[in-house]
Amino acid sequence: MGNRESGVYSAVYFINNNRVSRHMLFSEFEALLDGLGGLPDYEDEDAKAVFTLISRTGKIKAMVFFLLYFDEDSRADSSWNVPVERLAEISGSGPDMGGGPVRLACKSQCSINWHRDDLWDPDMTPGNNDFLLVKKAVEENRLRFKFEAPEPEVPMLDTSDDGALSDEELALSSEHDKRIKLARLLKEQRLRIRTLEAYREKASGDSDREQRILIHAYKNEIQELRQQIEHLKLNNEKLQEKLSARNEQFINLQDKVSGQSQLVEDLERRLKHASAGEKEQLEKQKLEAELVLLREQLDRRDIDLAYRDEREEQLRAELEELKESMASGGGDEAIIDKLKALEVVYTAYHAGAGHITMSSNEIREYVSNPVAFVASKCFVTEEHYRAWLEHYEHPVCRHVLADGTTCHKSVEKISSPSEFEPGIDDRCSAHQPDAEG
Repeated sequence: MGNRESGVYSAVYFINNNRVSRHMLFSEFEALLDGLGGLPDYEDEDAKAVFTLISRTGKIKAMVFFLLYFDEDSRADSSWNVPVERLAEISGSGPDMGGGPVRLACKSQCSINWHRDDLWDPDMTPGNNDFLLVKKAVEENRLRFKFEAPEPEVPMLDTSDDGALSDEELALSSEHDKRIKLARLLKEQRLRIRTLEAYREKASGDSDREQRILIHAYKNEIQELRQQIEHLKLNNEKLQEKLSARNEQFINLQDKVSGQSQLVEDLERRLKHASAGEKEQLEKQKLEAELVLLREQLDRRDIDLAYRDEREEQLRAELEELKESMASGGGDEAIIDKLKALEVVYTAYHAGAGHITMSSNEIREYVSNPVAFVASKCFVTEEHYRAWLEHYEHPVCRHVLADGTTCHKSVEKISSPSEFEPGIDDRCSAHQPDAEG
């Protein structure tokens, strides 16, 4: 209801997206604060509203631009306590809305300092003026206030005896009007300047805050990348130590196998020239030597398999870490650029190529197809490298017999992919192309 006894009406207008979205009596607004209903237009956000005092002739007398928070259920904040009526009484003057300068309270002009943050500054730019939006809403009068016709203005200047104004009085009156208009214009411009400065400070503050958040996020991201890199380095060092130990163990076993093979060959030569009595003893020794040789070959095979599994584990771990880094970095290009900026050198171990050191520019090619990348480093095709790798991990004859099974007789292992010839080095002596011919 309007305050009819005091000669003014009280209304609250909500502004959203450059329009007045709600027209509300102040009594309805008070009910909203008491929890009797909500506004579906607002959910978990601050609403911009204007408390407005309107004269009985429909002219705006006072305006308070305030904020009101609505929760997730579109309910008004029950703790809201901005004294809008008091602010409307004591605030300084604002623009002339048709009935003289209004009393105005906003963020840039607030008579009670501790309520400044509960207010907002109206936009005064042409075509987007919040004062004009409220004035138009009052003129529409959707709240059905009973406005009266304005009383005719009575001249206040004294007249001469003949009832006419003197030239001097007319000049003074004109000068007085000009000064009043100029003073009002200056006040309106000062208000416009204050609101624009407030908008500029807010925009600058928002920009600075966004920059700080962005810089902080980048710093965290760089720190995470550095931690991932350190983790990769640590894993690589541990795996390289394990691989070195396996290598040494493998070499020792190779020496033992070579020595045992030499012993078997010596026993075979001695058997050819041994007497009947010596043959039985030599046969026994040969059998024992062959048994030891087989055990050592099995041990070597187990070490070789463990060596291969550790290499695969290393490769999987490195690829997984790199994929995670790429996912967290916002894509391949971002992570490559960051690795390049950090001057990261990436190392991976592969059979036949050893430890491969890659620059940041080569990592993308490596991740897309590790086997093809390694094959190029060995100067062979991908198909050739895969055939060699199969031979290297299982050095047996690959010849397919008439019954469809594979020969699988042990053959000499070729350690270099470039020296490996498919169809020859992966065939036993009985199944070489010349022997088959």
